[in-house]
Formats: sequence, C-alpha cells, structure tokens
Amino acid sequence: MEKSRIIHLEKANTLANFLTKDERERIESLKITGYIGQKDFENVLDDMCDAGGEYDEDDHFIPDFEITPALRHLDLGEATYVDGEGMPYFGFHAQLETFILPKGLTTIAYEETGFCESDMLRTIALPEGLKIVFGFNSCPNLSGVELPESIEEIKSFAFAGCEAISSLRIPASVKEMDGSCFADCNISSFEIDCNNPYFSVVDGVVFSKDLKTLVAFPSAFPNNHYVVPPTTKKIGFAAFMDSKIESIELPDGLTDIGEWSFQGSNIRGIAMPNSVVSVGELAFRFCLNLVDVKLSNRIDTLPKQLFSCCPKLKDLDIPSNVKSISYSAIAWCDGLENLYLHDGLEEIVDEGPMLGVKDKLRTVCFPATLKKVPGGVFNYTPNIKEFELNSDNPYFRIIDGALCSKDGLTLYSVPNYHRTTYCVPEGIEVIAERVFAFLPKLHNIELPITLKEIR
Repeated sequence: MEKSRIIHLEKANTLANFLTKDERERIESLKITGYIGQKDFENVLDDMCDAGGEYDEDDHFIPDFEITPALRHLDLGEATYVDGEGMPYFGFHAQLETFILPKGLTTIAYEETGFCESDMLRTIALPEGLKIVFGFNSCPNLSGVELPESIEEIKSFAFAGCEAISSLRIPASVKEMDGSCFADCNISSFEIDCNNPYFSVVDGVVFSKDLKTLVAFPSAFPNNHYVVPPTTKKIGFAAFMDSKIESIELPDGLTDIGEWSFQGSNIRGIAMPNSVVSVGELAFRFCLNLVDVKLSNRIDTLPKQLFSCCPKLKDLDIPSNVKSISYSAIAWCDGLENLYLHDGLEEIVDEGPMLGVKDKLRTVCFPATLKKVPGGVFNYTPNIKEFELNSDNPYFRIIDGALCSKDGLTLYSVPNYHRTTYCVPEGIEVIAERVFAFLPKLHNIELPITLKEIR
C-alpha cells in the first residue's frame, strides 16, 4: 500500500469517497488540493489524526501508536476551505508532525485545536488571509512558526509552552497580543515590523506604541536582570509569564501590575514602587524562587492567588492601606512563616478553603479594623496554638485561643493542627463554615447546649 497520497477534490465534503478504511489507518503523508469542507474534517481527517492512548497519573496524555493512525504529514495548502471562516476542531491530541492549513480561513472555529499538547508537531504553515490564531500551545517540538502578514490577533496562550520556537517576527497587521502568547518559548528577542501602529520593540521587549504598557517579555531574555523603562505605566497581562528573569527594577510612576504578569517566572524578589495602585489576580503564582516582596503602600486589595504556590516566600508584610485580602492570595505558600496584618485591613474574602496543611505560618495577629473573615481562617497551620487579636477590635474576641464573634455567639476558627479534642465554648450558637477543616487529628468535639446552627 502507498504511504503517500495526493487527492484533488473538485467538490468539498467528498473526501470519504477517495479513501478506504485501510488507507485512512495506514497513509503517512496526505496532500489534498481543490476544495475541502467541514465534513471532510469531521468524518475523515478527525479519525486519521486522532491519537489513541490514555492519561498517566500526572494527567499527561500518552499515545498508543499501535492504535493510532499512521498519518504524520497533512498538506492542505493548495486546498480552499469552503464551510465558513473558521477551521473546525479535529484530531484530538493529533500526532501530526507537519500540518499546512488550507486557504480560505480567517480564524480557528473553537477556543482550542486538536494540536494542543502535541509532542510530535514540528511544523505548521498558516495561510495568508488568516486574521486570528490560537490553539497551538504546549507543543514542545514546534519550531519555525511564521505569522502571515494578514494576522491581526494572536490570542492568549496561542503558542505558550512551545519550547522550540526561538525566533518570531510580528507583522505590521497585529493589533492584539499579550505576554502569554509565547510564554515559555525559547525567544530571546522579539522582532516587530516597523510599520506596526500598535506595538514597538525596545531591546527585544514588546511595548505598546506609546511605550506605556510592557506587553510581552521574551522568556529566554539573555540577562537575569531587567530594568523596566521609566515611561512604563503598566505591566500587561502575563507579560513576564514563565520567563527566566531573576531580578527586576520597576520604575517610579508604574501604576498597574496586570493579571498573571509574573506567573511561573524565576523572579526572586519584587519591590513595588508606591506609585502602584493595582495588582492583578495570579500575578506571582508559581514563582517558585520568590523570596522577597515589598508591596506598594497604595494598593487596597490582594486579589485571589496573588502569591499562591510560592514555597520560598517566608515573610509577607501587608501595608495598612490594604482593606481586603482574598483568602487564596497566599494559598499553598508552604514556606510562609510570618504574615503581618495591620490596622486598615477590613476583610479576608471567603472564596473557598485555602488548602495546605504543611504551612510553617507562626505569626499572624488579627488587627483592630478587621470586620469579616471566612470560617476556618488560618486553622491549617501546625505552629499556631492560639490566635492573637488586637484588643481594640470591636468585631471579634478570642475565647480559649479560638476566634469568635465579639458577642461570643459565633465560632469562626480553631487553631492548632495537632489538637485531638476540642470543647466548643458555652454560649456559642453558630459554628461557621470550615471551622474544623484541615484538623485531621481531631477525634472528639464537645458541643454546648447553646448551639443552634452548624454551617
């Protein structure tokens, strides 16, 4: 049987007539010319590209080549897609090495493609006329990507995790992109067409045309230290995501640090100038080497998962201007020892349990201004035997080391991960949510006659 076929389709959606079942399983290289439609993808190419296999215990897909079709090279470059502007989804965990997209496309039809997380994909060719590209993330062997001059939008995470991409030229037509598009690629310096009216490159780093927003930092930047230019007012979405940068100097005048901005980077320390008024969600999540943090004294909120999964962070001093902290802002920070909360803090926002019982947290004192906390707050740490509370706080009180409402009617949190028994104080009417969560050694709880509600 031939391992290579060239098929010309005078009419779209007729590909099934040209390939037997055996050919669909054994052809290694297929070129299609003429016209191609949605049914050709859904009824034929999907089966020819769809890898069989299963997930391992780490949720990585492991293909089984004994049950996976043989197709590795698919060339649709001389075919025109006729059933709309977007290429349909096909080929779950596709095992193609080469994929040349058809003409007639302006976008991809779905938020992802069947090529995400493909270890085998090495080459793609995007057609001229394509305006929006995404869905080729986490393909570690994909290299040599060329963006056609028609591209206007590179969607978030489009090529994130494509470690083999080492160079990239951004056409003049691109008006939308962010730092996540090429996060964890091997790009040391971006190149942008000088006629692009939306973006500029300064020392290999992508900025908005007015140089006020740092848009995308190359993951493989050649130096460990970077000084952000003084014109910069905002660090954009995922701008430094997965970058190798270890130290950074932020300018006075910077006002915003965007969501995901440093996620997964090698940053070791961050000193925010006091001009910063806003920090986005997940900005420093998975910064595994982050040790030193100085927050701006003008931010009023610590959003969710701001420093989650930063295991080397030992001390965090939260300025008095911060009124609200999302409970997950410091989730899974197993090395955190000292958390300093100051008068001015009003609320610890309940957004579900802050998981993790390995924490080393040993210093936390609830300030006088605190009005609202979630049940079970800070009960997971083994080092705090009794909570501390500013005696001027009009909303809470400490009873036998536990955090209760000022009137003594509601029990909010019981510390000491190692406790085996607990007697709920007499007078308590309400046990708040998750009060006894993450106390795995607790064997016996005595409830008072006054108790009315267990949340």
